[in-house]
Amino acid sequence: MTEFFLPELPRLLPVAYHPKATQIEFRSNGWVRSHLADCFANEEDLLSFLRQRNGLYGPLTVPYTDEQRALNVADWYQYVTVIDSFVSDRSALGADEAGARDMFADIMDDFHGDGGGREDFPYGTAGKELWRRISPGLSPHQIRRFAGALEAFLRGCVTEIRFKLTEQVPDYETCMSVRLDSFGCDFIRLMTEYAAGVDMTGRDRLLADVHTHCMRQMITVNDLLSWRKEHAQNDKMTVARVLIEREGLGLQQCVDRLRELVDHHERAYIAARDEMLNGRHGKRADIRAYLNGLDHLIGGSAEFEYLTPRYFGDGYVWDGSTSGWISLTAPVTRFRARPHTDTGTESSRPQATTPSMTRS
Repeated sequence: MTEFFLPELPRLLPVAYHPKATQIEFRSNGWVRSHLADCFANEEDLLSFLRQRNGLYGPLTVPYTDEQRALNVADWYQYVTVIDSFVSDRSALGADEAGARDMFADIMDDFHGDGGGREDFPYGTAGKELWRRISPGLSPHQIRRFAGALEAFLRGCVTEIRFKLTEQVPDYETCMSVRLDSFGCDFIRLMTEYAAGVDMTGRDRLLADVHTHCMRQMITVNDLLSWRKEHAQNDKMTVARVLIEREGLGLQQCVDRLRELVDHHERAYIAARDEMLNGRHGKRADIRAYLNGLDHLIGGSAEFEYLTPRYFGDGYVWDGSTSGWISLTAPVTRFRARPHTDTGTESSRPQATTPSMTRS
């Protein structure tokens, strides 16, 4: 099969755009050009990246913070998305696990202030410029956590490279464990705290169920909506690949299972959030602000993944559709009411299977 039917996802959480979303996106794209352009092989590769609209991810996930913090968050997500893009590219970082390890070690050295600060290392200079802006808004505890969060992200990226180069597909829980790192879950939580002006350090046990279902929901939505891109790049560290190659599901069965998992984790997150809000900690202003931030993180992240050409092809323009047939092979796809057949005619959707959801 080269097409699959994307069913409606639950989308039970709010979506809001920052009032200055357009300005922030433009300014953030300008920051990428001025600080990270040398990471790209040529101008066209840079322009293709900028057309992905990654500068909107921040305004969608932290819509109610002040403009400067929203811009800082947008630039941070652009920074790690540049790294992620080259990790997935076998003509770049994705071709050499040892080389990626060395480069990531340089990033961490610069982050800790131990690097040489050389001007020809854009990842280091861009990271330090961002850190100068973000760190004043973090507590000492959060600053220590941030270093660990960046290191976890880079470690997850290296692990993904190893699985791709060795042509290995992990089991479900191994995949999810690595994705918690490579998806950047630790710094995603920190960016949510930063935008809300709160510090959740030391509250991991209290928020364990909230975080588990929040992050698994986001990863599963991402692995579903980005499947065209990951399929084309032969990415091994994605839940869709695990379900197809390790568990033997067909393409449509995989999509339907992922939809079930999204629904399960989204509803379980809401239940855990409501239990927290109705419990003895629910009246705390910082807890309420943080949970509101997570709501918008989940809702805004999904909105971004529908609209970005990163997943649907350079030149894709979202028309607001959230369900339909998607081509795995077309250079640019869109959500269609009916699929194309090999003869060029259209047919109705086949009956999709609905296997029982077995994971939590």
